[in-house]
Parts: sequence; C-alpha cells; structure tokens
Amino acid sequence: MGLLELKKALKDFFPFLSLEEIDLLLSICEYKSYPSKAIILKSGKFSKMAFLILEGSVRGYILNESGIEKNILLRSKGIFVADADAIFGHQPQKLTIESLDQTRILMFSVSDFEELANKIKGIQHLYLESLKEAVLRLTYRVNSLITMTAEERYLDLMTKNPQFLKDAYDKYIANYLGITPVSFSRIKKNLNRS
Repeated sequence: MGLLELKKALKDFFPFLSLEEIDLLLSICEYKSYPSKAIILKSGKFSKMAFLILEGSVRGYILNESGIEKNILLRSKGIFVADADAIFGHQPQKLTIESLDQTRILMFSVSDFEELANKIKGIQHLYLESLKEAVLRLTYRVNSLITMTAEERYLDLMTKNPQFLKDAYDKYIANYLGITPVSFSRIKKNLNRS
C-alpha cells in the first residue's frame, strides 16, 4: 500500500482529519501486512502498542487455565485495536491478537499517539472518538452476553459485522458467541430452514 493509498484510507475512515493531521498521524505509524493466522501482538509482552486495521480482520483471545482459547474481540477495518491491560493497566498484555485473513495495519505507540493528541486538535478528536468507540463496543459485548440468546447474538453479528462471518472460521465465531461449534452449526441450520 503506497503513501497516497494510506492517506486516502485515513481520510475515508476519519474525514474530520486535515491532510496535515493525517501526515502527523502517519509520522508515528509503521505500515505492516500480515498473512492469515499471523500473530500481530502476543500476550505476556509489556507492549504499549496499538494499531488501526486498514484491511482485513483480527481476533483477540486469551488462554484459560486449561489452555483453551477464548475469543474476546473480533475487529475489522477502520477500527483501532489494542490490549487495554497493557496500555492503561501497566501490565503484560493479556490478549494475543491474530489476523483472520490477509490484514494490513498501521502500528503505533500509544504514548506517541497521546503526545500528538495533546498538541493537535484533530488528533485529540480522533483519540477521544477511538476511546468512545472502544467503551461502546465493550458495553455492547457485555450487554449482549447477558441479555441475548446465542442465536440472537449470531443474528446481531450478521447485521453489525458481516465481514467476520466471511473471514473467520466457524470455531472462532462460535467461541466469540460463547457457544460450542456444534451449537453454532445447529443455529445456522435452524436459521437456513426458516
């Protein structure tokens, strides 16, 4: 992806940024490309890195005491991704973040991002919007796990994020929904009959 394509992608995602602000944002970023199933950020590291997904999708998971992966997040293009424990809790990263398909990102240090946000109004707006978006996604995720059935969560995912259903393996989607792959298969069959 060339510089002009990067600038256009950022302008499309964040139309409120000026071209100068986009240049400043790019100055703290490193463009990276990952094949499917590549680790982008690994658990256990003291990393204060975040990234913006330009293309593709990622999942963030933890390993429970039994060594079983539990998907915590699924994200696609135009979304910022990081491990909140590592960034705000000054702890080792808990999530392993992995690409689900060919994924292109802009990686940056959160401290560099915050430094820019303290100086540049448009970047400050971007920083605040990214935090709001993260809180809304987290709140929605908790509410959906408490108030919706697995089938309702799947239908909601189909509406809100159809890209994941195209990019992710069924076992990842089932795990994210909090059900077994067999239950997920049953839900899909029932919906196809309807």
